[in-house]
Amino acid sequence: MTDINQDAGPSRWELLARERNARVVLCHTPDTYTLTELTRSADRAMRVLRDRTFTTLSIEEVSPLFLEYNDTIIRFHKIIKKICKLVDINYRPPRTIAKMVQYQQNGGTDDSAMVENGEDSVDHKKADRLS
Repeated sequence: MTDINQDAGPSRWELLARERNARVVLCHTPDTYTLTELTRSADRAMRVLRDRTFTTLSIEEVSPLFLEYNDTIIRFHKIIKKICKLVDINYRPPRTIAKMVQYQQNGGTDDSAMVENGEDSVDHKKADRLS
């Protein structure tokens, strides 16, 4: 006898979660939920902005938006770092953030010799304690 509620296979959401570019986020606070909603919209908008650059939008129009977007991400990273330090949580920024910070510190040039495996070669915990 088979159970009517028995699953025939993975759901659509489980299949999507297996995709290479998918991220599953468990929201434990309303703040995180709001951020995931913003992220979804930002992903769509940035994809279209990149697709239309040089075709229907000039680089002069989009370049300031890319810079503002990346600066906002860096500011958000800094806020998260401060919050984690205050509540004594180990914060390890994603490699992409470390590269973006290094890029800004180099004055907008890609000097990747200063970055090892996407992280600054400095011990972050030690640097945080000293600051």
